Amino acid sequence: MVDNPGFNENSGNSSAGKYIVEQRAQKAKKCCNFLSHFLVLLVFIVGLVGGILIGIYAYHGSISNSLCLNQSYQHTDGQAKTTTIPTPNVEHCPNRNPKDDTPYESTLFAPLTINEMKKVSEILWQRSYITTIDRAPRSLKESFILYMYLHPPKKEDAIKYLYNNGTKPGRYARVHIQRGAEQVPDIMEYKVGPLESISGVTVTPLTSSGEIHFNSRPFDSVEVNALNDILRTDMKALETLMRNSFDGATYPEDLYIFYDNGPPGMKGTERETRFIIGFGTLEDENVLYLLPLSGTVHSPGTNVSEWYPHSYYYLNQGPYRTVSDLLSAYNNNIIRKVRLPAGYRNTLRKKLYPKRDIYLPLREYADQPGARSYMPQGPRFSISGTKVKWMDWSFHISGGQLKGPALFDINFKGSRIAYELAVNDISLVYGMDSSGHNSIVYMDATYGIMGGDTPTTILRDVDCPSYAAVLNTSYWDSAEQKAVDMESICIFEADEQEALWRHYTSSFAGGIRNRHLIVRVPVVIGNYDYTFDFHFYLDGKIYSKGKATGYILSSFWDENNPHAGKDKTRDAFGYRVSDFHTGPIHDHMFGFKVDLDVIDSSNSVEIIHWKAGDILDALRTQSNITQVPPYFIYNQTRYLEYETLQREVGYRLNYDNQKFFVVVNENKRNSWGVKRGYLIAPLATGLLHIFAKAEFRPIGNSYKLRYRYKQLHEEAKMAKEMVTFTNCINIQSDIKQGAQSIPEAHPAMKALSFSKYHISVTKRKEEESFLSSIYDINRLDDPKGYFDLMLDNESIVNEDIVNWVTVGFLHIPTSEDVPMTTRVESGFILKPFNFFDTTASFDMPQYTEDQGKSEREPAFAACIEPKP
Repeated sequence: MVDNPGFNENSGNSSAGKYIVEQRAQKAKKCCNFLSHFLVLLVFIVGLVGGILIGIYAYHGSISNSLCLNQSYQHTDGQAKTTTIPTPNVEHCPNRNPKDDTPYESTLFAPLTINEMKKVSEILWQRSYITTIDRAPRSLKESFILYMYLHPPKKEDAIKYLYNNGTKPGRYARVHIQRGAEQVPDIMEYKVGPLESISGVTVTPLTSSGEIHFNSRPFDSVEVNALNDILRTDMKALETLMRNSFDGATYPEDLYIFYDNGPPGMKGTERETRFIIGFGTLEDENVLYLLPLSGTVHSPGTNVSEWYPHSYYYLNQGPYRTVSDLLSAYNNNIIRKVRLPAGYRNTLRKKLYPKRDIYLPLREYADQPGARSYMPQGPRFSISGTKVKWMDWSFHISGGQLKGPALFDINFKGSRIAYELAVNDISLVYGMDSSGHNSIVYMDATYGIMGGDTPTTILRDVDCPSYAAVLNTSYWDSAEQKAVDMESICIFEADEQEALWRHYTSSFAGGIRNRHLIVRVPVVIGNYDYTFDFHFYLDGKIYSKGKATGYILSSFWDENNPHAGKDKTRDAFGYRVSDFHTGPIHDHMFGFKVDLDVIDSSNSVEIIHWKAGDILDALRTQSNITQVPPYFIYNQTRYLEYETLQREVGYRLNYDNQKFFVVVNENKRNSWGVKRGYLIAPLATGLLHIFAKAEFRPIGNSYKLRYRYKQLHEEAKMAKEMVTFTNCINIQSDIKQGAQSIPEAHPAMKALSFSKYHISVTKRKEEESFLSSIYDINRLDDPKGYFDLMLDNESIVNEDIVNWVTVGFLHIPTSEDVPMTTRVESGFILKPFNFFDTTASFDMPQYTEDQGKSEREPAFAACIEPKP
């Protein structure tokens, strides 16, 4: 057929044109019918899909639990509008509870339970060890329980039970009793148990009468109440001064008295409690807005009628023997005065609370959910009582009210790595120009590291992911004389979203993701929140660390302070961080007990010195070579020297002269004949030279050596004794730098002596369970449980030894620490050191591409994250 180019529907051929019009009309009618049917079908399909989506939404509940979401956002003037459409046909992730029903009471190292604590208190009441039970003590003349926690079994007994079918040791409590009802009041400690026994429970003294003086005791609520009563009259007398100075504030409506300005005097047989006034802005004590009004209460013994306040200061002006003396100076305009602006105290709550500023626009996309992890097929770890297993790791979780979290019997791939890995203490030393709380020293174990300020310390989805398993522990509340249960430990597997190892070549690519198990314990100690982590890695490493956040302890900023220089924004003790406050410098030192058992308990410590020098210097460490081999292209090299420690010692690390500290088993070797071991590697964060940086070299002349001592900083006057104490091991490293940033002459250094060393090694003894005493901070003139006493020159070769590790950081508070200090951390790593024959992670699925052969980690299907 050929087209007719001359055709025109409007031409004179009418019959042909009519036919064409009719054909088009019929086609249009069919098209309209089709469109109408299509639209009906389309509406039906949309309705059906919409119904399915609504059903899915209703079935799964909150959209927030959905894994697969399509979200669109429209931002207008900082406000976010969100449209969320769930994706259908997504199942919830399979899940299981990793914890079984094994009771704590049946396990060896589990913390004491509420029922066990209650049983102990009843026994002590029935046998007249205490005079108060099931109620708050009302007087210092009563005898009551201060602390109670698990007294672990002897190591020898525990090892026999765990590995040699020995008898299971019983569970015992360690109890501290404040014996105010005795004729000569004191503090006593007892071992009570076995707690499994019905009638055979014994109470064994661990200290002797009078050994711990009553005035060396920690603070308790009874004493605080008595101090408040003593000061009530004086606070009333100071009402006008406080109103005029502190924006109309009065006590106790707006102000409170802060007593934790340790130590309470310099002698353990006396008691001089310093106090300072602060704004009571929150429900608890506020140390961020302390005020320049302070004093001291003479408070020894139990006879409160003999207590009295004295030594008042106002704006560091004093001391005034009595309130009357201070008021006389104030009213007669003899002293400088401070007058806070009107309305100032009404602004403090907003400044103090660490919450989002609703007047600031959100950051871009901040209204969207952040990245998060979940377990697509449930947890890969299990918990029986407090025993945890994960990827060939196993260990028991424990901990006590005073000393903090602890892990026992740590095994990896069937071999024992450590018997105990535990937090022991946290020390802080402050420097500030303040009459009320200058020279503050804290040892946090005195207050109780796992005592808990509230029954629940874990903030879910902040401290730990929502899928973490949570363990409860109990502590003894001395104020109410009862046991308190709290959620305190979380365990979860984490994904670092990075490689544990990787390698890529043109013919091979491989790697494995750095997944690990975390045991995390957040605690609250006054103004600071600490979090302790223990990370277990697939290659056998353990990373232990302490993290600090919370409120800083402030000092009042006095614009006219005569001690300050021309620059009013800072002084010798820190920076101005807010309108009327400075941030005093201080440190945080974490003391850990590291009882490594490399295969078994017979271990030694090797120091590997990392050195640099001539080729012959290196080769002569192994042989009597006299000439440099011709293949060396220049006469300098790095090399190692090996040393086995013979006697107990405390080490300060010097990062100019590196050392490796390795705990080895002399009798167990890998396939290559090398002693199996574990490296202890403290991480350097905020360390400071505490001595003058002097270069020391062996000079073989005692006179010259003593002369070089004189070049040290004034803080190191006792350097000679310190070198003698550490057996003269590497003078340069031992003298130049220490873990602690205060000199030997500091009054608290004996009590804090554990903090002088990064790593110390002692022979293990049951009576040397901790690196500090909770009483020594209150008896600085005569400490009895300090760490240096443990370094008594015993042999540590092929012995059951303990390494004591101190890590920490120095804190110079800045304006970014107000209102809240963000996380600062320090820690150490335990790393296999010739412990295995090869890399220890090749029994795990991994990423592999090898000449056409592929492997990946187990696949998973997209699923909805389980509800917490």
